[in-house]
Amino acid sequence: MIKNLSPSRASQFKTCPKQFKFSNVDKIKEPTTLVQAKGTTVHQALEDLYNLPSKDRTSEVLYDLFRKAWSNVRGNDEHINLFNSIEEEREWGQEGLNLLHNYLKLENPQTLEPLEQERWVRGSIEDLNLRGILDRIDEDEDGNLIIVDYKSGKAPLAKYKEPRFFALKLYALLIRDELGVTPKELKLIYLKNSTIHTLKVTDEMLDEARDEILDIWDEIKKAFEENNFPPTKNNLCNDWCYYKPICPLFNEDAPDTDDLQNIEERITELNETLEAVEMFESLEDLPESSPLRDIDILKINEELTSLESQKKIVQDKITLLLRK
Repeated sequence: MIKNLSPSRASQFKTCPKQFKFSNVDKIKEPTTLVQAKGTTVHQALEDLYNLPSKDRTSEVLYDLFRKAWSNVRGNDEHINLFNSIEEEREWGQEGLNLLHNYLKLENPQTLEPLEQERWVRGSIEDLNLRGILDRIDEDEDGNLIIVDYKSGKAPLAKYKEPRFFALKLYALLIRDELGVTPKELKLIYLKNSTIHTLKVTDEMLDEARDEILDIWDEIKKAFEENNFPPTKNNLCNDWCYYKPICPLFNEDAPDTDDLQNIEERITELNETLEAVEMFESLEDLPESSPLRDIDILKINEELTSLESQKKIVQDKITLLLRK
């Protein structure tokens, strides 16, 4: 059972419980895509821009920050094999610069002063631990809070905009619970087509978001209890789901990933035991009634090594399917 939930995880479960399981329970990691790398680098450039004095926030500086941000991570394992050629990487970089150019059509960084950036937001709603990271919080001239999120993609038609605010509603809910202040507005900045969508916040809206996330949480707990994460066919399956090759909707011989789930759960259990033991300098410091006194650390480490080996074998089989 997972211990925390983010708005993105909740949305993923709503879209497809099976995809949620592959990603968050079986821990089958989706490799970074060109779109994700671009979005992350653009976000980093904008964050770095607003860390500078206002007079230095020019377009040239912003573009340089994008290049610097990419230079800092392009050699990482998750990014190193993204491109087939230098030309492809240059084209990708130009697309990123175009997104930042589009951003500058919407806001003037030299006259804007964010209240906070990349703020960790977390809180408990009944038995749910909800957390996430906000791109930006602004404050208007009257001291009202505005929650801002950058989107590197294209804005939907205005009549379809409200579902896209689900995550920001949850962040606003957590901000209200933490600060005792209801944010005034939510703002989504779409860079692909230079569009801003806004939504006025009401307490009733946040209460509805609270009910919705608790309903999703109940469904997630039930899925864990019954070990039932059914696949759901949707518009994202064909072009956007990394897990399609191992999904039973598209592969009659799809692998059973429950073994991977069991291995992951046992690894987590053993690591938590080791963490508890490491709080003490020696086992003799533990209370006599503690079951940890009988722990054989050597055997735990041996089991962990064996489990990691088993995990790799299962993952390698799955990876072969995902690469086809």
